[in-house]
Amino acid sequence: HFSTSPAVSNNKLEILGWEKFHLSDELRKTEKRYFYPEFVDFCYTKDTDNNCARYTRHINESLTISFDGTTISFKINELTLYLMPFNMALFSIHIEQDTDDLNDCTKLLFSLRSVDFYSECHKSFTDKAITPLIKVYEALTGRTSACSSDLIENGNKLKIFQTINSFDENMAAQSEHDKDKLLYELATTSKITKPEEVDEYSTSASYLNKTIETGKISVFRNWSGLALMDTFTIHAFGVTERLINNWIDSYFQMIYIHCLFQKSYLFNLNIRFRASLRHSKQSWKAKLHRNGSHTPDIGQLVDEYEDFEQQCCFHKISYNFLPLEIVKAIDNGLNIEEERSQLYTVMEKEKTRRDEANDKFVNSLLFCLSILTLGSAVWDTSCLLDQVFPFVDYMGGQVLGYRSVTLFLFLSICFLFVIMYRHKKTKN
Repeated sequence: HFSTSPAVSNNKLEILGWEKFHLSDELRKTEKRYFYPEFVDFCYTKDTDNNCARYTRHINESLTISFDGTTISFKINELTLYLMPFNMALFSIHIEQDTDDLNDCTKLLFSLRSVDFYSECHKSFTDKAITPLIKVYEALTGRTSACSSDLIENGNKLKIFQTINSFDENMAAQSEHDKDKLLYELATTSKITKPEEVDEYSTSASYLNKTIETGKISVFRNWSGLALMDTFTIHAFGVTERLINNWIDSYFQMIYIHCLFQKSYLFNLNIRFRASLRHSKQSWKAKLHRNGSHTPDIGQLVDEYEDFEQQCCFHKISYNFLPLEIVKAIDNGLNIEEERSQLYTVMEKEKTRRDEANDKFVNSLLFCLSILTLGSAVWDTSCLLDQVFPFVDYMGGQVLGYRSVTLFLFLSICFLFVIMYRHKKTKN
């Protein structure tokens, strides 16, 4: 994902060869029988809404890439751009691969995801997939001379949503432990090892068990999934193409993209919130020095977050249990709730700090008002005594009388304050 400029129009996308995706009313009605209406309307925005606007660019070309003398073939189907609220753009590259060696899968994805390390062997991929995205980045941000690294705002590699459909009967007959090990290796784009094989760089048994326990989703015997921070993997055995398309349409383009948007937004908001906190605690000289850089006010960020919660977050998304299990696993893998909790903690601390600062200001203001009121009362008392017992007659002069009575009253009040303070301190 990357952040876009609010001042830039989306009309440039069609000039660059991107087609806006429109969900028909019939399909929208069908989707709303499985997912909550507000979630469907968010994932497939209407022209009058400001939700997820989707653009596609069809590629449909077969490519090859060589690693250590091995040539791997794959196909790029299409590129998809998701323009989200709050000036954020997500994109996906849909590739397909037919192979009898799962190491080809992990090698290919491990290489293509590392945008900072593209070399000459990636040229055909960058020409077909990355270059069009860079042009989109330049069009939506107003910047020029962008590179592939600019497409990833936070991090250094692309995330992966992959479905592997195996037709190997021996693989399907493996024990649950061996299937879990294979699922983990696929999810981490590691070297695929045989069940009895121990590789020097294999993960430890304890970490593997912990990862499987916390991230695995297994509902039916013919497929299982694993949700990690950087990948979501489904390994199936002999499932139909119709089911795979359903996973792509529902689990990826709706659930995963929505979760990834939440994660990216919350992560960015945490960064901006902490930057605003640092800015608010700076001295007035430091604030004047960096007056040229715009740092959003904390109140603006809180208001923005409330809008995000109302517009983009949903307590439930589906009437059926399986999408809820999927979103729970992806949420856990991406640590979305942890990101939200960190934000809540920072916001609560800032709220407490601001409340204390406001209380201190109010108390100071009340103290000043009390002093003014007290001074007025002393003056009124002096005037009253002057009227009852003229200072000219009893004290030899009016000025001397006012000064003496005022000093006496102030000393008396200070004496009372000292007694009350000592009594309160002794009581505590």
